[in-house]
Amino acid sequence: MTTNLVECINSVLKGARNLPVTALVKATFYRLNELFTRKRAEAEARINAGHVFSDVVTSKLHANQLASGNIQVSCFDRQNEVFEVREMPSGLEFTVDLRSLRCDCGEFQVDWIPCRHVFACCANQRLDWQVYVHDVYKMDQVRRVYRARFRPLGNPTTWPAYNGPRFIPNPYLRRVGKGRPKMTRFLNEMDTRMLRRPRRCTICGAKGHSRGRCHQQRGANANRDQ
Repeated sequence: MTTNLVECINSVLKGARNLPVTALVKATFYRLNELFTRKRAEAEARINAGHVFSDVVTSKLHANQLASGNIQVSCFDRQNEVFEVREMPSGLEFTVDLRSLRCDCGEFQVDWIPCRHVFACCANQRLDWQVYVHDVYKMDQVRRVYRARFRPLGNPTTWPAYNGPRFIPNPYLRRVGKGRPKMTRFLNEMDTRMLRRPRRCTICGAKGHSRGRCHQQRGANANRDQ
């Protein structure tokens, strides 16, 4: 769940990750501006074309509507909008509560769009299934998400003066340039090599190295060569 998000950020910042911090923030700002402008234009075009929902939701709604053809509404409570449906030919039965937006299959509660059982109930009672689609999938809401507009940054000399607090970095938190960086992640059962005890030399008995890198062995080899 976290790796995919990091890879998405890396793809957005590709080509700018090695730049200074100021240039990196500036590149991110203009890329977001380009993304919001493009998405806002796409939403306006779809609304002008008469589309109510996005492409992904429209295709899934169409698939659920086609799958509702082999579902039989055997029993229902019209006043409380509670239905009992049966899938054919498997014979599986599900309870649909349109007022509470619930279905025993669970898809209605998770996706917030009508499942195949809800489509069957709406077709049986001549109800409008679009009222059971959450507003988050409507193109009007998508257009509202991308309605924010970005102003150009301009020349830094024209920016207003900053009168807020001044932050000073902690010099002790700087990363050491030489050597391997210190590992801070938590170890688990997969890190069996790291969870083992430190190496102990079989020649001198000290920890932290093996007999191949022991200084006493090097000294003995040098004396023997002499």
